[in-house]
Amino acid sequence: MNTKISCRTYMAWDYDKEEEHLDEMSEKGWQLKKGGCFFSVYTRQPGVVYRNRIDYNPDAVNSPEEKRRYLELFEEQGWEYVGNTYNGWIYFKKKYVPGTPEEEYEIYTDAESLQSLLDRWKRLGILLSVLLLVLTAIYTVMVFGGRYYNIIFVAFYVVLLVWIQWGMRRMRKKVTGSRA
Repeated sequence: MNTKISCRTYMAWDYDKEEEHLDEMSEKGWQLKKGGCFFSVYTRQPGVVYRNRIDYNPDAVNSPEEKRRYLELFEEQGWEYVGNTYNGWIYFKKKYVPGTPEEEYEIYTDAESLQSLLDRWKRLGILLSVLLLVLTAIYTVMVFGGRYYNIIFVAFYVVLLVWIQWGMRRMRKKVTGSRA
């Protein structure tokens, strides 16, 4: 069996944990073939180890010209493009050379590029938060209109909203270097 599918889900603010998992799989001989929001596909390739990194850039996914420029920038730094998700997460890998400092495998080497990642993800977080606020308001009105069973939806949307805000806070802490 030369192909393996892993079903794991990571939140945007835990992209570094996904990178760690991808690196662990590579060390076990399973190389990322396709990354995804809910599952990843690996091919068996023992004897080679990669460091995997993920960037969030929906502009590069949606614009062919921007994607070409963006991928060229990464290729110049030795990164190999693996693929991307429909929502803007882009996967890269670089061959691991023993003894090389781990800093050589970081794609966010300065505060500005890390802030750029946060800004891109923050736009999505704000959009989702506004949507959840609107849905919460609609279902709250329904509850006051006598449809009491809609309180379940209100509670669900409030929990999602708090969860997204918590995740955005964790992402901000990563940028500032604080513990999340």
